[in-house]
Amino acid sequence: MPLPNWDAAPVKPVDEQPVNIKADWWRDEIRARGLPGTPPAGNRLTRADVWAPADDVFTLLWRTLAWGSGPRNRLNRSRLAAIAADVPRCEDLLTKAADLSRRDPAAAFALFRPGDTNEIRYLGPSFFTKFLYFAGGGAPGHPCLILDRRVATALRDRYGWTSLHRRGPWPAETYERYCDLLARWAREAGCAADQIELWLFNNFSANRN
Repeated sequence: MPLPNWDAAPVKPVDEQPVNIKADWWRDEIRARGLPGTPPAGNRLTRADVWAPADDVFTLLWRTLAWGSGPRNRLNRSRLAAIAADVPRCEDLLTKAADLSRRDPAAAFALFRPGDTNEIRYLGPSFFTKFLYFAGGGAPGHPCLILDRRVATALRDRYGWTSLHRRGPWPAETYERYCDLLARWAREAGCAADQIELWLFNNFSANRN
């Protein structure tokens, strides 16, 4: 697939992309279940806030989920309940996935979805790829990127990846191809791969079939 002819405003750094969240909800729900990690503070998160160093994988996950959900918390109670049901197993999975995210997108993805089901219930690709992305801490060249239905829709409907399902779930091999594609486009465009991901996210709706 060739690099798109950018027909929108030039891509910008993604660090300060803001999302409004319900911090009190996250604090209360996490504490009520006795879950580890620090809930997000403040009712606004940027990508830079999520990237900020965390002492444990659960703090990173709570920030990721809050940023990805925004003011809507659909399914988050179910996600938290699934994690609370087996905290040690989830901690091991998150730790291994965060480590793999720095060098092997397909293997990291496959930890969360090794077959036809998610390893953590209600935590599907649109959310766990956010975790894989943020596990990089904003490092340039981090190979894992966010893949969700808006990005997939833009790639399919606007830029010709006709075999890419709009809503997923996607196999690990497809995720690896996606990360490789955006990395190549970024090199050709002279920008960061997550800038292209955000550009696709913001331009998913035009010219839809």
